[in-house]
Amino acid sequence: MMSFRTRRHGVPQAARAARPSGHRGARAARGGHSARTMAMVVALAATAACASTTSSRSSAPSDDGTRVERVRTSGGPWGYPSPFAYSKGPGLVHDLFLFDTLLWKDSTGQLIPWLAASWEHSADAREWRFTLRDGITWHDGRPLTADDVAFTFDYLTKGPGKAAPGIVRLPEITEVVAESPTVVTVRLPRPFAPFEGLAGRVPIIPRHVWDQVTDPAKFQGPSAVMGSGPYTLDSYDPASNSYRYTANPSYFLGAPAVQNLEFVPAPDELLGLQRGELDAATLGLEERAVPDEQLKAFDGDRFGRITAPGELTRALHFNLTKGSPFDDKRFRQALAYGIDRKDLVTRVLFGRGDPGSSGGLAPSNDYLAKDLPAYDHDVARAKSLLDDLGLRDANNDGARERPDGSPFTAELLTDSRFASQTPELVKEYLRQIGISVTIKVLDPTAADAAAAQGAYQMALLGYGGLGGDPDLLRTRLSSTIKGSDFSRVQGYNNPRFEQLATQQLAAADQEQRRAAVQEMQRIVADDVPMISLYLPTRVTIFAKETFAAWYFTPGGVFGGYPGPLNKHAFITGKTAGFR
Repeated sequence: MMSFRTRRHGVPQAARAARPSGHRGARAARGGHSARTMAMVVALAATAACASTTSSRSSAPSDDGTRVERVRTSGGPWGYPSPFAYSKGPGLVHDLFLFDTLLWKDSTGQLIPWLAASWEHSADAREWRFTLRDGITWHDGRPLTADDVAFTFDYLTKGPGKAAPGIVRLPEITEVVAESPTVVTVRLPRPFAPFEGLAGRVPIIPRHVWDQVTDPAKFQGPSAVMGSGPYTLDSYDPASNSYRYTANPSYFLGAPAVQNLEFVPAPDELLGLQRGELDAATLGLEERAVPDEQLKAFDGDRFGRITAPGELTRALHFNLTKGSPFDDKRFRQALAYGIDRKDLVTRVLFGRGDPGSSGGLAPSNDYLAKDLPAYDHDVARAKSLLDDLGLRDANNDGARERPDGSPFTAELLTDSRFASQTPELVKEYLRQIGISVTIKVLDPTAADAAAAQGAYQMALLGYGGLGGDPDLLRTRLSSTIKGSDFSRVQGYNNPRFEQLATQQLAAADQEQRRAAVQEMQRIVADDVPMISLYLPTRVTIFAKETFAAWYFTPGGVFGGYPGPLNKHAFITGKTAGFR
């Protein structure tokens, strides 16, 4: 068996207290696994608070037991916050205010213990053992045990949760066994490199609630949002996208530093922050950049600001199932050269952002390949590729025709939330190389549904996760992935990409995985099944006197959400570690 490197981090007092006595770091597995050496992976944040290297001007509240009565930020159409009814990454963040996971991340981006005080895996990474903290309870006061964890994994892989929307998809699992009230073992049929990170994304649900639920997507009410998390749901108004969460005083890490979290309607977050209606405003998560002059109003002592490189992209997707010319990479390469992405960053984002990598990961991702084509704006090259393809401007009217002489027009699907500059600019760039474009605008729900169903030729989509686990390349691009995800590329199938996607999943060594992932990016950069147009720089401006421990989690909060709503900060009032 291949050996995994043992990783060690500083151990906060809260985690040490939760461990069983006699713990000595890496140890031989006990019970029926005495012949197998387990490589201990105890990932803990350093006890000293350390801010993210991408943040600036952020200071956490003093660690003197001070409590914040309320933090208010903008709401959104993120659905009902149960594990099976939320919508998109921000919806998962809301769900995880109510439910806990085995592991978590703080501002360092490293995994830290959460429900699990410690965890370990076998040398072949097919067996994972999690030891839970003692004394964790559900909101109704009943104990949370390893049986609940085992039930959750079974519910998601074998039960009604398998086909339900809204929750993380687990790999094939051989079995999950509750060895004792605090120890659960997960056995996989083969190594799965992202599994450790997935353990930080799976909301653990109470068996005594969900074991009789056969349609989890429709299950709502107090029981559906009854978890073990730091907050309980006080109110939810789907009409206004408003949420209010109240602190759980019996939380295992202690009562949260922030007593109430409120998400309220805010058509203009910056104006709401200026008026004192909000305590924080975040830019760079949607296409709503503002000029630098407008941001100067938030200079001075009253407001703080954090920034981080973009991990959410505005991307142009091609539907390769629509036939010629969309299934020809020369057409897609031509459009990559024809679209001036640097100009988009200047005009749409006021310079606060970067053109996306042609390989599909964020420029800040640790797995980013550095030798990828940039597809800098080159009208002459774009026109030459289109000529080679047989799309020519035979009439010299500036519009290209198909080889049979019929006019060629491409339809571009876009979301009404983003139907401003970007679609029109893309249309203009493509007009300059002879491609006629019609823009189809749908409301957000309809646009997501159309994208998931492949009801488009080209689509402008926005999604996060590009700074996280590189397996997103497989889940977004592999032809073997089934299901309806709006961010999946339709019709892409490259045998070598598929081979590498499988290899990186089972890679026992990080450098082996890195090599596979970087070759995957080179293939994507050449095939151009999608174009990452730009990644806005993330900016959060906040009222310092209310709450100051804001940060952006490297790689995004679990679920790919790239914003600053990490519950760790609201619980501890710190950027890293525990109280």
